[in-house]
Amino acid sequence: MRKVIVILTLAAAAVVTAIALATPASTPPVLVAETARGTFDVLPKFNTKFENGGRVKLKAQGPVELITQKITAQPGATFGWHNHPGENFNVIWQGTLTLYHDEACSTGIDYPAGSAFSTHPDDIHLAKNNGTVDIVFFATYFAPKTTPPTPVRVDFPNLPAPGCPS
Repeated sequence: MRKVIVILTLAAAAVVTAIALATPASTPPVLVAETARGTFDVLPKFNTKFENGGRVKLKAQGPVELITQKITAQPGATFGWHNHPGENFNVIWQGTLTLYHDEACSTGIDYPAGSAFSTHPDDIHLAKNNGTVDIVFFATYFAPKTTPPTPVRVDFPNLPAPGCPS
């Protein structure tokens, strides 16, 4: 029992340290409400063709976690430089999100309401609300199943490079 308490104490200290070292909170804030987190022990294979010529093909191996979030960002809010541990798919519901990539950070890509985009785990990026209304979007992540649960983002507080937004 003593070992369990020591391990839990160390784990809690690691979480507090990680939070303290993360990208500083934006002013105005970005609000994340995690809406669902579930595990596939065996992810079904999909290979669906649509009548319009579209196609969805998905295959995964091993335990995979599916995480869905609703994210709201006020005008001027920034998400800081970060990436995600797995594939990430996003749908913009309201407002326009501007996405910057670390390799071409001087030019942002605007994603208005009704558009969708994805990011890859190797893609370090920064999202920002350059508009005048709140951004609301839904993010879905395929992440490795781990204990404790995989965080949905990894911060890079030492970016930006010169000429990049912050």
